[in-house]
Amino acid sequence: MFVTFTPSAFASDWSFGEIFSTVELLSNTVTSFFFEEVPSLVDRAMAYFFEFVIWVEVKTTLYAMQTGFTVAKLILADFGFVQMVEQFAGQLPPDIRHAAVQMKIFNAFNLIVEAYIARFVISYL
Repeated sequence: MFVTFTPSAFASDWSFGEIFSTVELLSNTVTSFFFEEVPSLVDRAMAYFFEFVIWVEVKTTLYAMQTGFTVAKLILADFGFVQMVEQFAGQLPPDIRHAAVQMKIFNAFNLIVEAYIARFVISYL
């Protein structure tokens, strides 16, 4: 059996119009990639970069606050601030001292002073 292939047998499968539409589709795909996908990728990369920078800044700020508060506690311990407050509280009449201890006024005063010293320390970090 001998079969001959003639060009007219493939005429319905291929034409110049298909080549042009394929080239047009390819050029649209390449154009879309370079002018839509690449800028979108750059935008996302910049967004991730700025998100990372903000995350690092927040972590650094939190670390500075923790360090400042720890240093403030050490400064107060070195100065003997709590002992001075207890000494002055001991000079109060017993009923006023008892009321101040129940309302935790001395603890609040210590916390406020620690916060001011921590702010002072953080300004140097």
